[in-house]
Amino acid sequence: MEGDYFKVTAAGHLPEPARWFISRDRYPGVMGETFRQTVHLLMGVLGAAVILRLGDRGAFIFVSAALVVQFLLCDAFTRGYDVPVLSRVMDESERTGKVPLKGGIAYAAGALFCLAVFGRGYTAVGLVTVGVLDSVATLVGLRFGRHTLVGKKSFEGTVAGAAAAALALSFLIPWWAAAAVAAIAGIIEACFPLDDNVAVQVGVCVMLAGMGFIAAGL
Repeated sequence: MEGDYFKVTAAGHLPEPARWFISRDRYPGVMGETFRQTVHLLMGVLGAAVILRLGDRGAFIFVSAALVVQFLLCDAFTRGYDVPVLSRVMDESERTGKVPLKGGIAYAAGALFCLAVFGRGYTAVGLVTVGVLDSVATLVGLRFGRHTLVGKKSFEGTVAGAAAAALALSFLIPWWAAAAVAAIAGIIEACFPLDDNVAVQVGVCVMLAGMGFIAAGL
């Protein structure tokens, strides 16, 4: 019984626990998003950690490589190629009708722009902000959202996302700067009509530069 439960078939199916976690069918609108937003959050937090660990050149190479790899995977999925494991994950987790890996490509493109213009420190803050803010706002909005702001964004989700982002950012920058950045980022995420993976990152970096703030140790 236990062996069957954790079985990975020759057809490339994921183990049942992973399938349940990312499936859209078990809890429509939430379970698929849980997987997507977990990946989204980890991309931001881990990406920021790697960028801060590497030098300027290393960070640029890392983000550039992430952008190129995701673009190639997007092209492969769009053309119908079967990529072991990844194709199954994409089938279960990507939103129906959306361009594969569009969010990840925008994520990397925004980070690359911020790296080129603002440097590693600001880029790391932007990555953590968009990763935590968007993920928490989406999941809280799906479960508890009652008051709609712009489009499908909810007031409850936006407040929760901004609060979580402020808490996460307080480990990188002073609490008052973290609160201000998270609040403005929440407004951008809720109201800006275009891709927030780019808009939030750039907005955060512009705000930090406008404040004349240089994060200690970054």
